[in-house]
Amino acid sequence: MTIDPTGAAAPGLIDRIKNILLTPQAEWDRITGEPADTNKLYLGYVLPLAAVAAICGVIGLSFIGVFGFRVGLVTALMGGVIQVVMGLVGVFALAFITNALAPNFGSQQDMGQAHKLAVYSSTAAFLAGVFALFPPLAILGIVGLYSFALLYIGLPRLMKTPEDKRLGYFITIVVVAIVVGIVLNVVMMSVRGALPGGFGAPAVTWGQNAPNRAPSQQGSVTLPGGGSIDVGEMQRQMEAAQSRGGAAIDPAALQARLPQALPGGFSLASTSSGSAMGSAQAEGEYVNGDARISVNVVHMGAMGAFAGMAAGMNVQQNEQNANGYSRTQTVNGRVITETVDNASRSASYGIVGRGVAVTAEGLGGVSIEQVRAVVDGMNIERLEREFAG
Repeated sequence: MTIDPTGAAAPGLIDRIKNILLTPQAEWDRITGEPADTNKLYLGYVLPLAAVAAICGVIGLSFIGVFGFRVGLVTALMGGVIQVVMGLVGVFALAFITNALAPNFGSQQDMGQAHKLAVYSSTAAFLAGVFALFPPLAILGIVGLYSFALLYIGLPRLMKTPEDKRLGYFITIVVVAIVVGIVLNVVMMSVRGALPGGFGAPAVTWGQNAPNRAPSQQGSVTLPGGGSIDVGEMQRQMEAAQSRGGAAIDPAALQARLPQALPGGFSLASTSSGSAMGSAQAEGEYVNGDARISVNVVHMGAMGAFAGMAAGMNVQQNEQNANGYSRTQTVNGRVITETVDNASRSASYGIVGRGVAVTAEGLGGVSIEQVRAVVDGMNIERLEREFAG
């Protein structure tokens, strides 16, 4: 730990992560008075978080995969290295943008404070990368949106932004950062060349579908488009997830819960299971002619606490086009997602519950009704009781 100018001990990495996520107002007040040591900020904070996200991506792509598709280890490692570098560059760019725009919104230019704001507000975005460990949980990448809330909360504390200028400053930073991010992505894709792409989280729209919730003791943050994040509710969800425990389990126990056959004539072709970083997964492949259904059961282990944020955010997402739709909703503390793609004749349905998740993905003309029935038949409540306590 380090000592800030007030004589108080600055928290270590784990405590800082927990504090900035659960008590952001108080933590930003603490961070404001700490020295801006860029080496410690980037090498001691951003680098470890970026590395964990990249490692999870490498494991997910090389050893887990989806529908049996896996990326070669060397290719995945190269992509992981590029991901870490781009993460560092992206945070630095966010700090530069924030500091450069400060005078336009009555804020105080201070590159050191801008570095701290960019580094610590990016915490949720980096941690969301852990869900790349199991591609079926990619939907939980939505918790990375919490970084927007952290940035919004931190602006008046670190950049001395007047309240009447805060929203405009925040929106401008986000818009400029998106443009810069697009450029960085183009550069990254150029560097990667022929390397296969990874699995990403689906886009989430904050709009009228996201309910406005009463401010809690922690307060709520309203994002552009009308969405609201209740920080207090997220804290309650994470604490509930932590209380259920995150002990690793034998993946064979999950594998034993896979059915021997599925309705509609689907027979079990193969099963596999594995564990990584305290989490476990089992997957079953079912076939019926050219049609296939992949069923995944995941025990989130230590990821469960962070996954609890997704329910606390109560994100509602609905996208539709000529080829189908994608929908995400939060029901009774569980995140439910479903997609239909008529062009590829595929459908998927999943429930992220309290410590466990079940997903079913169908190809070859499998309907949304079929995959939904498969997930419902797995009985998420029973799995929660058995594996999450």
